[in-house]
Amino acid sequence: MSLPHRALAACRPGLVLLVALACAAAPAAAGPWSADFIAAGPVPSPDDTLEITASVPYLGQAGTGRGYVYLAPGHAQLTNPVIAVEGFDIDNSMDWDELYTLLNQEGVVESLRTRGYDAVVLDFTDATDYIQRNTFVFTELLQQVEGAIDPGATVAVVGASMGGLAARYGLAWLESNAIPHRARTFISYDAPHAGANIPLGLQHWTDFFAGQSADAAYFRDRLNRPAARQMLAYHFEIPQPSPPAADPLFAELQADFAAVGGYPVLPRRVAFANGSGARLDQGYAAGAQLIDYGFNNILVLIVGDVWAVPDGGPATVFNGRIRILLVQDTQRAVAVTGTRPYDSAPGGWRASMTQLDTTQAPYGDIVALHANHCFVPTVSALDLSTNDLFYDVAGDPDLVAHTPFDAVYYAAGDNEEHVHISPAGAVALLAEIDRGVTAIGPARSRPPAGPMLSPAAPNPFAAETRIAFTLPRDGEVDLRVFDVAGREVASLRHGRMGAGTHVAAWDGRDADGRPTSAGVYLVRCALDGAATTNRVVRLP
Repeated sequence: MSLPHRALAACRPGLVLLVALACAAAPAAAGPWSADFIAAGPVPSPDDTLEITASVPYLGQAGTGRGYVYLAPGHAQLTNPVIAVEGFDIDNSMDWDELYTLLNQEGVVESLRTRGYDAVVLDFTDATDYIQRNTFVFTELLQQVEGAIDPGATVAVVGASMGGLAARYGLAWLESNAIPHRARTFISYDAPHAGANIPLGLQHWTDFFAGQSADAAYFRDRLNRPAARQMLAYHFEIPQPSPPAADPLFAELQADFAAVGGYPVLPRRVAFANGSGARLDQGYAAGAQLIDYGFNNILVLIVGDVWAVPDGGPATVFNGRIRILLVQDTQRAVAVTGTRPYDSAPGGWRASMTQLDTTQAPYGDIVALHANHCFVPTVSALDLSTNDLFYDVAGDPDLVAHTPFDAVYYAAGDNEEHVHISPAGAVALLAEIDRGVTAIGPARSRPPAGPMLSPAAPNPFAAETRIAFTLPRDGEVDLRVFDVAGREVASLRHGRMGAGTHVAAWDGRDADGRPTSAGVYLVRCALDGAATTNRVVRLP
């Protein structure tokens, strides 16, 4: 992600549209941090597999899962764990190989291991089941992991997509029931705290053609699984109410969150959003046609057109017809009003229309008029206190105050694929996992002590900002400013410096003395190769 930062208080292919982890990313472009990451290679075998059965049932049934353990070099047992929680695996086919590949975008898993962390990846037996039921699989795993490590050690928890909801609820449930935990950090990665989105017209498309397509029927049935109904902001019904609404399970889940306080209090809370913070849409306006599908001969007439939900309405979102001469004539037209423009809103995207376009139809050609739709709105991933899907995230001078998080990251430019990890996103993710680490085991496993980079002040700034950084020891220091594409803008400090706190100033000019344009920049401080990065915002 090209991720600006505000922090205060210092694919599966085919019809899989609700998967929690994106397909493996393309090789990253070089940037100032590229050397910090380990190149991808063959999928290794886990060191252990923990079979988990929740000790707390939900609706009378206990969830199950497995925790894949992948130890850091030099570790004979769990020492310094990072727990990664999977999300909505639509057909429950992802196991270690797939999860490792998806989590290791930008070499994140292997980079963690070189820094002395043990990866524990939670794979739910049924990721489409009730989120609360799978939550207690997570809490069971967390307690087992904590029981296996030093009493002074802590755990970082990362939940991707639906996994962010399960981890959030689990940590808050433990705290509300006075059950101790040692999660120092809770990281939510493009999780739909205020709802996810599959275009309502596409939902009706799958239901309408379920009798002619096994794939459509299968996906329609997946939309009706508990976890999907708990996450989707609009869920299809026959007949479709107008305005459309979420399934009742959505409100029940939100009520359960409220009953445990909403969010955990003890860990540092961090949110990543793949959606744009600059109010950029998905490349089309609300109400635009998304799918054009038609076939007509003397015997058969087929229509299956889909439109994005309007911003208000009224408007049609689906028009379908199947006429087989002397056999069948079935029609459905779905019009709605009072909708919010979810499909075109800023957010982590899914290529649902492209996937449908590449599906071979028995008659005619399914044409996607636009490639992607918003899957997790930016405001949902950050759980912003607004109903405006096009809220000016980047322009909010006190953004964190409007979220339940201690730090938030979002895409500076275009919307990105749901749970994609870019070079800048990997830097931020590793930095957040590093915060507050204690008792990480043998000295050979510890990452080198790095510098502490305080938030720039003022931030945002117009004329000058001051950057304080603290060195735990003498060493070679490199303090530079980069743009969000990874290009060097200015060098502020370079050379050997003593331990202690130092202050550098940046006047917003580049290395040639020219004023830089307004926007987001990255300040990176490295000490003998161990680095940390903060964001600054330059005003016009």
